[in-house]
Amino acid sequence: MKNTPTRLILLMVSAFLWISFTAVPGPEETAAQVASAIQTSNSVEMSKYFNAMVDLTLPGYDDSYSKAQAGQIMKEFFTLNAVKSFKITRQGSSPDGSHYSIGSLETGKKVFRIYFLIKSVNGQNLIHQLQVQEN
Repeated sequence: MKNTPTRLILLMVSAFLWISFTAVPGPEETAAQVASAIQTSNSVEMSKYFNAMVDLTLPGYDDSYSKAQAGQIMKEFFTLNAVKSFKITRQGSSPDGSHYSIGSLETGKKVFRIYFLIKSVNGQNLIHQLQVQEN
């Protein structure tokens, strides 16, 4: 029983570490992961962050698509437009907790403006809207 304070401290530290490592990343971290996927033309990684349905606008497409369809469309886009660089130029959030990012995508052919909106769904931060427009 004389080790009770030590055990209590160890239990508290263990609980803190468990919470820290199992916490859901915030929308800023999700935006950084999406930006990394864009930079590397990784449509599979990017689609992990798509909501079940995504409002997708890019050359040749403008509708709501399923997560799988949106992933295929992005794969096609990256195949046709080899990414040279991607940089987020502006970010913000709204009182409802949604988070937006705007960035500049330079490809071998053109420069695009990319906008994506992240909202929390069942504890996950997911892309609800993605727009790719020529500059």
